[in-house]
Amino acid sequence: MSRMRDTSMWHKVGPLILVCLGGYAVVAAFELSLGELVTPGPGLWPFLLAVVLTVVAVVLLFIDDRKDYEAWSARSVRIAAGLASLGVFILLFESMGFLIPSTLMLILWLRVFGQESWRWTVPLAVGGTAALHLVFVEALGVPFPPDVLTRLLGG
Repeated sequence: MSRMRDTSMWHKVGPLILVCLGGYAVVAAFELSLGELVTPGPGLWPFLLAVVLTVVAVVLLFIDDRKDYEAWSARSVRIAAGLASLGVFILLFESMGFLIPSTLMLILWLRVFGQESWRWTVPLAVGGTAALHLVFVEALGVPFPPDVLTRLLGG
């Protein structure tokens, strides 16, 4: 019995999306100003990374083999849920600041995706959030949106 060869092109959708996103990122980074190597502009590194992303995606369009892909499963849904949670985190971060969204995100990832016990999840989430806040806000001075929790506590 002869098998028919599967000619489905669905495995090309991912690289095609990456080519589009990479092309958009190249243009957006270029508009930020590249500057020069000795005095780089704000768009230089995003531009270089976007070029690499686009080139790799174009290569994948031609050499990507369908046999390298796993079938969709419950594990795929978990990955999609993880990506969706990152989107929710970004929205909450912009509206609420850092502390509450990052604690909730760490709880979700540790408890649901990592299947840690509550005994480990809560202290790791609170401690991880505190450590990230100390590194980025206090030590590096990264400007985060105003935090709801610090406003409530009078900070």
